[in-house]
Amino acid sequence: MSRNKKEEIDYEEYENLKNSRFKQQRLPGMRLLPSMFNAVSYFLSVGILFAGIGVAIFIFSEDVVSYHENYTNKTRVTFNITKKMAGDIMVYYKIDYYYQNNRRYLSSISYDQLSGKNISLDEIKKDCSPIIKNKDLNISLNSSGKNLDENDIAIPCGLMARSFILFNDTYNFSINGEPIYINDTNISRKYDRDHYHNVNLSKQWTNIEDEHFLVWMRPSPLSNFTKLYGRIEGYNFSAGSHIDVEISHGPYYKEDEFILSNISKTIYITTVNNFGGNNKRLALSYFIFGIICIILGIIFFFAFQVHNRKDK
Repeated sequence: MSRNKKEEIDYEEYENLKNSRFKQQRLPGMRLLPSMFNAVSYFLSVGILFAGIGVAIFIFSEDVVSYHENYTNKTRVTFNITKKMAGDIMVYYKIDYYYQNNRRYLSSISYDQLSGKNISLDEIKKDCSPIIKNKDLNISLNSSGKNLDENDIAIPCGLMARSFILFNDTYNFSINGEPIYINDTNISRKYDRDHYHNVNLSKQWTNIEDEHFLVWMRPSPLSNFTKLYGRIEGYNFSAGSHIDVEISHGPYYKEDEFILSNISKTIYITTVNNFGGNNKRLALSYFIFGIICIILGIIFFFAFQVHNRKDK
C-alpha cells in the first residue's frame, strides 16, 4: 500500500471519529425532571424516616444506664449503683483536654515498624522524630525488668506511641470484695490486630500487639474522647451495689509529667442497646434532619401551588 493511500485512510478514520455521535454529543440520553409530587413525596418520606429513627434511638437511650467517676490523681474510686445494670457492661476511659489530632503528634509514627518490620535508623529519623531512640523516651528503661539500651532504636518509636505511658492504666473491679473479670479481648479493630506485630519483644519498651495499645493508637479527632477498655460479661448489678475500682499505672508512668499536662481522666461504665450506648446527640441529629426535610417538603408543596395559581 502506497504512503499516499495510507494517509488517505488515516485521514478518513480521523474524520469519521471527529464526526462520531459520541464526539458530537448526539448519543441518546435521559433527563429526569421530577414532578412536584415526586419531590414532595421524597422529602416527606426521608423526613419521616429520619425523624422516626431519631425518636427510636432516643427511646432506646433512655434505657441505657451509665456511671462515671473522675480518677485524676486517684488510685481508687467507687461506683454507687442506683439503677440496675444488666447485660453486657462496657468499660471505657475518658480523656479530657488531650489533643490527639495535633499534626506533629499524628505524623510522628512508623507504620512499617508497627507492622513488624526492622527498619533503618534513617527511616526512623524521618518518620518518628523526635522519639527515635530509647533515650528519647525519657523514661526509666529498666522499670519493666527489661534490659534496654538507651542508644537502641525505640520500639515502638514516635510521639503517638510514647504518649501511651500516660494512658495505660489498669482497672481492677470488685464488688463486696469479689473480683470482677473484665474481658479485654477484641476491643481493638480487626485491621489493627491483623497488621500490628512485635519486632522483638525483648527489645521493645512495650508490647505492640497489646490491644490496649492498639486502641490508643487510633487517634481521636476531638480533645475530649472515650476509648474502650473492656467488657463486663455475665454480671447484673442491682440498685444499691457498690463497685470498687483499684487503679494502677504502667511501669513507665510519670506522675509529674501528667500533672503538668492538665489532662483529666475518667472511668466510665455503661450498658448498651441495639444502637450502642447513650446516643441522645445522635438521636437529636437524626430528628433535626428529619424535621428539616419535612419542612422543605411542605415549602415545596405550597410554592408549587402558588406558582400554579400565578400561571392561571
